Amino acid sequence: MNFTPEQQQVIDLRDRNILVSAAAGSGKTAVLVERIISMVTEEKSPVDIDRLLVVTFTSAAAAEMRERISLAIQKRLAEDPENVHLQRQSSLLHNAQITTIDSFCLFLIRNNFNNIGLDPGFRIADEGQLRLLRQDVLTELLEQKYQEKSPAFLGCVEYFTGGGNDKLLEEYVGRMYEFAMSYPWPEDWISQCKDDYKVTSVTEMEETGWCQYIVRYIRLMLGEWEKMLSECIRITEQPAGPYMYGEVLETEREGIQKLLKCKGFSEFYEAFGGMSFGRLSSKKDDTVDPLLREEVKKRRDMVKKQLEEIRQTYLVFSPEQVLARMTSAASYVEELLGLVLEFKRQLDLRKRRDNLIDFHDMEHFALEILLKKEEDGQIHATAAAKEYRQYFKEVLIDEYQDSNLVQELLLKSVSGEEEGHFNRFMVGDVKQSIYKFRLARPELFMEKYDSYSKEEGKCQRIDLHKNFRSRCQVLDSVNELFYRIMGKELGGVSYDEEAALYPGAEFLEEEGEEDPYRTEYLLIGKSEDNELTAREQEAAVLAGKIRKLYASLQVMDKETGKLRPVRYGDMVILLRTTQGWAEEFKGILEKEGIPAYVASRTGYYQASEIRVLMEYLRIIDNPLQDIPFYGALHSFFGDFTEEEISLVRARDKKKPLYRLFSEYAKEPEGRKAAEFLERLDRYRKQTAYTPIHKLIQNILTDTGYLDYVTARPGGEQRRANVEMLLTRAAAFEESSYYGLFHFLRYVQQLEKYEVEYGEADVLDENADVVRIMSIHKSKGLEFPVCFVAGLSKRFNMQDTGGRLIADADLGIGVDYVDSTLRLQSKTLKKSSVALKMRLDALGEELRILYVAMTRAREKLILSGLVPDLSKVERQLEGQRLLSQKEKEPLSFALLSDASSYLDFVLPCAEEVQLISGEELLLSEIREEYKSLEGRRKLLQEGGETKEQTLLSLRQRFERTYPYGYLSGLFVKTTVSELKKKAMERETEEDRQMEQAFSRVLYEEPEVVPYIPAFAEEKESLSGTDRGSAYHRVMELLGLETLLRIREEAEKGTEKELLLQELERQMDLFVQEKKLTPLYRGAVRAEKLAVFLQSDLAVRMGRAAAEGKLFREQPFVLGIPANRLDPAVPEGETVLIQGIIDAFFEEDGRLVVVDYKTDLVAKGQELIKRYQVQLDYYKEALNRITGKEVSQKIIYSLCYTRCENKIHMRRNHL
Repeated sequence: MNFTPEQQQVIDLRDRNILVSAAAGSGKTAVLVERIISMVTEEKSPVDIDRLLVVTFTSAAAAEMRERISLAIQKRLAEDPENVHLQRQSSLLHNAQITTIDSFCLFLIRNNFNNIGLDPGFRIADEGQLRLLRQDVLTELLEQKYQEKSPAFLGCVEYFTGGGNDKLLEEYVGRMYEFAMSYPWPEDWISQCKDDYKVTSVTEMEETGWCQYIVRYIRLMLGEWEKMLSECIRITEQPAGPYMYGEVLETEREGIQKLLKCKGFSEFYEAFGGMSFGRLSSKKDDTVDPLLREEVKKRRDMVKKQLEEIRQTYLVFSPEQVLARMTSAASYVEELLGLVLEFKRQLDLRKRRDNLIDFHDMEHFALEILLKKEEDGQIHATAAAKEYRQYFKEVLIDEYQDSNLVQELLLKSVSGEEEGHFNRFMVGDVKQSIYKFRLARPELFMEKYDSYSKEEGKCQRIDLHKNFRSRCQVLDSVNELFYRIMGKELGGVSYDEEAALYPGAEFLEEEGEEDPYRTEYLLIGKSEDNELTAREQEAAVLAGKIRKLYASLQVMDKETGKLRPVRYGDMVILLRTTQGWAEEFKGILEKEGIPAYVASRTGYYQASEIRVLMEYLRIIDNPLQDIPFYGALHSFFGDFTEEEISLVRARDKKKPLYRLFSEYAKEPEGRKAAEFLERLDRYRKQTAYTPIHKLIQNILTDTGYLDYVTARPGGEQRRANVEMLLTRAAAFEESSYYGLFHFLRYVQQLEKYEVEYGEADVLDENADVVRIMSIHKSKGLEFPVCFVAGLSKRFNMQDTGGRLIADADLGIGVDYVDSTLRLQSKTLKKSSVALKMRLDALGEELRILYVAMTRAREKLILSGLVPDLSKVERQLEGQRLLSQKEKEPLSFALLSDASSYLDFVLPCAEEVQLISGEELLLSEIREEYKSLEGRRKLLQEGGETKEQTLLSLRQRFERTYPYGYLSGLFVKTTVSELKKKAMERETEEDRQMEQAFSRVLYEEPEVVPYIPAFAEEKESLSGTDRGSAYHRVMELLGLETLLRIREEAEKGTEKELLLQELERQMDLFVQEKKLTPLYRGAVRAEKLAVFLQSDLAVRMGRAAAEGKLFREQPFVLGIPANRLDPAVPEGETVLIQGIIDAFFEEDGRLVVVDYKTDLVAKGQELIKRYQVQLDYYKEALNRITGKEVSQKIIYSLCYTRCENKIHMRRNHL
C-alpha cells in the first residue's frame, strides 16, 4: 500500500507524544494499524504486541482493529514462516490490550482489586438494573429527608420545584450526579459549584469564570456588530446603495466602538444603558436598489435586536443586584448539592453491598488504582501506575476527540509524562466530535492541537488532509460550506487550509455536459393543500430524486474499479433524529416502490409483538389492571372479540374485568374464559419459583406465540424481537433483583429513560434497500449517494431551560426565587450557563452536519422544507447581488442566531433548487412524457433493416424452450385451481352438466341492494363478490350469542329473534368497518337464520364455547409434483395454499366445514365439484394438527332441499 508523506511520518515517528489530526476519510485506522505492525516487526527494536496499549471507543472498532492486525501478521508470516518473533506475536495477539476504555479499566480492576478493597466477585450492572437501583436509592433518600423535616431541605424542595414535585427534584439530583461523575474527583466539582454562589463582593464575582465568559461574549458580539455596521456603510457607498442611511450608520458604529473600550462587567452595565439607535431616513430615490436598501435594514435590525437581547439578558440588573440575587440562592444550591453528595454516598454503599460496579465505577476505581490525591491537592502516581508505565511501551488512542477528563487522566497516568515518558499516540478529528451529550471533551483535543508543534519535538502534531473516500465534487462542497460557517468560536476549530479536505482518491467520470456528481441543494415549498404531512412532502421529493438517480447515475464499483449503475443499497438518507421522521420517510419511499429500511435504536418496546407479550406478563403479575387485562383478552392470548369483552363488561362497570371474567367462566358459555383464566392462574403460580426467562419460554412454548409472530408479515423481525426479550430477561436475572414485579419495573425504567436496544437487526448488510438512519449512527460509515434531509428541523435547545441547568465547565445555573413576592427570574450565572450551553450545542450541530456531509462518496444531496419559497427566493437574490469573488466566513453574530441547519447552509449556497408542489407534479409528468417519447423514437429509429428485424423475430418465435417437459410444473397453486383441474378430467357428459349448472353463485334479485342510477355501473356486485360477502359474515358472526337466543326463545319466536340479532350484528360489523355496506346489502339474514337452526350450527357453537372452533384458517401444503402430473420427474415439489372456511374439534377429532353458494339441482353435484378441494383440506389439517379428520361437510347457502347441507360420511373420506 502506498502512503502519503504525512501518513508515512505517522507510521515512522517514535519516542514522542504525537497528535494526529485526521480529516474525514483520511485513512486514519489504516495508518494506526500500519504503525502498530511497523513497531511489532521492525528489525532494530521490535516491540511485543502485548506491550502496546491500544484504546478505541467501541467494541466493534477494537475487534476490527484486532482483526486487521492479525491479518497483517499472518501475511508477514506467509512471507517468512520461520520468523520466531512473528510467531510469538501471533500467539500474543489474543492477550494484547487492543480494547475499549471500559475494558481496560476492568483489566486494571481485576488485576488490582486488592488495592482498593473491592470484592473480586463483583458483577457489572446493566443500564436497566442501574436505573432501578438509582431510583430505589433516591426514593429512600428523599423519604428519609422528608421524615427529618429539615427546614433547609423543605426550602430546597420549594425553591427548585415550586412544591412537592419529587420527580423534578429526582431529575435534578440525577443530572448533577452525572456531571460530577465525568470529573476525576466528583466531590471537587460539587464543591466548586457551591462556591460559585458564595461570592461576597462585586470584584470577586467579576473574577469568576462564568462572569468572565459573559464579558468575553459581549466583546465578541460588539466586534461583530462593528463589522456588520461597517459592511452596511460600504453598501451605502455603492452606486445604487442607500446613501441616505450613511450618516446614521456612522454614528451608531461610533457608539459600538465606545462600548468596545469597556473592560469589565460593571463598565458594560453602565455603558450599555446609554447606547441608542437613530432613525433611518425615509427619503425615496429611484436610483437606490430596493434589494440593497432591504439588505442594509436587515443587517442593522439584527444588530439592534441582538444588542437589546444582551442588554435584557445580562445587563438588566446592576452588579450589586446580581450579587444579592446570587447570595440569596446560595443556601438552596448548597442543600441541593449536599443531596447529590449523599445520593452518591448511598448509591456507592448499595452497589458495594450488592457487589456491583457500573461504568462510572470502572473509571474511578481505575483512577484510584493508578493515582493518589493528597489532602493538599497534590496528585501522585501509585506503585501500580509506575509498573504499567514500565510495561507499556506506547499508549495509542483512537477517536481521541471523544475522550473525557477521567479518561484523559487515566491514560496520561499510564504514560507517565511527568517523568519524561512521552509515548502517547493520539488520533482523531475534532470536527467529528459529536458526543458532547455524553460529556465528551473536544477541548482536550484542541488544547493539544493548539500547543503541539508541527516541527520536530517531544510533542508533535501531524495533519492528515487527504481524503481517500470522496469525489472532489463532494469535498469542494464541504470545504466551501465549512470555510464559511465553522470557526474557533463556533465549532471549536478554524476551518482553514490546514483543516480542509483534499482529494486523494481517483474516480472515473461519466461523459456528458452536465456533471451528474455535483452537490445539490433542494428546498421544497410546503403545500398546505397537500394531504401529505410536511415531512412526507419532503420525502416525496427525495423519492422522485432517488428514482431519477436509480435510472441514470453510475458509481464506482470498489471491487472492479469500474462504473456501474447505482443500486438502492448505495443510497442513504441521513436525519438528525429518526424519531418521528424515519417511519414517514420509509412509508413514502415504499409507496413509491422504493425498498427502504430504517436503521434505528428505537422502537423495540413499541413493536406490537413485544407490547402484547408485556401486557400478558403484567396481568400475570397483577390481573386487576383493567387496561393490560383488556389488551391480553383482545390479543393472541385471549382471542376474545370486542363484542365478547363488552358483553361481559356490561354486567358491572365498576368491577375489575378480572373479577367479571372469573364469574363469567363459571357459566356454561364461559368455557373460553375459563380456559384463559386457568392458563393465567397456572403462570401466576409459576412466578413464585420460575426464573423470568424460563416463564417467558414456557408461555411461548405452551401457547405457540413465537410461531404465531413468525407466521405474521415481517415474521423474521418479530421472532428476533421476542427472542431478544428472552435475552433481556436472562440479563435481568443476573442482577440483585428478582421476580416478575421487578422485571416489569426494569423494563419500565428502560422505556422511561429511553434506554433502547432497537429492534433486532435481521437485515443483510448487502440488502438492496435505501437505508434511513440518524447522523450519529452513520459515523464511521460511507455511502456512494448520501441524502442529508430535514435541514429545516429546529435545533433542540430544551436543556438550556428549566429551573436548574448545568455545564461541566461553568457549573450549575439556578433561578432567583422571591418566595415572599412570588417572583421568579434567572440569575446572571444561569444566563451565563445557558449561553455557553447554547453556543456549545450550536458548535456540536455544526460538527454533526460535517459528519453527515462527509459520509458521501460520490453524490451529496441536501434537502429541507420551508413554509414560504418566495421569501427564500428574495434572500438568495440578495445574496447574489452582494456576492464577492472571495467568499468570506459568515459573521459569528449571524451563526449564533441559527435555529436550524438551513440557517447555516442557505447563506452559503449558490445554486439552490426551489421546488413547489406544482413543479413537483409537472416534473413527474415531464419525466413520464420523456420516457414515452424515448420509447417512440427507439421504435421509429431502430438501427436494424426491415429484413433483419423480421429474421430476428422469426428466430425468437421459433426458438424451442429446452425444458419443455417441465412446462406443466407450477411452483405454487391453490386448492381452487386443483378443483378446476379435477373437474376438467370429467367425462364430456359431466362437463356439459357442469356448464349447465356452474353459474357459480345463485343469482337472487331480492338481495341486490338499491343502487342509484349514477353509481349503478361502478357499484354492481359480481357473483364472486356476493359469495365473499356471505363468507365474511359467516367468519364474523357471534355464534354463541345467536345460539343462546335460539335456546332461550319461546317456541315459534326463535326465527324472528334470530333475524333481529343477525341484522343487529351485521349493522355493527358495518359500523366497526369490518364489513362494507355493499357486502352488508348482499347478505340475506333469512339464509343465515336457516343455518342457525341446523344441527351443524349447534355443533359449531358448542366448539366455539370451548375455544375449539377455527374460522377462515389459511394454510400452505407441500406435495410431490408428480401427484398432480405423473410426467413430472421425482424430487419436484408444489406448494398448495388455501383457506379453510371453518373446522372444529369434536371428541378429539376434527370436522371440516366448507360454505358454498353455487346453484345446483342435486347435492351430489357439490360433492363432485369439491371432493378434491376438501381432500386437500383434510390432508393439510392432518399434517398441521396431527389429528384425524372425521367428517367433511359442505353447507350450501343456496341449495334449498332438506337442511341446506350435504354430509359426506367419514366412510367416504
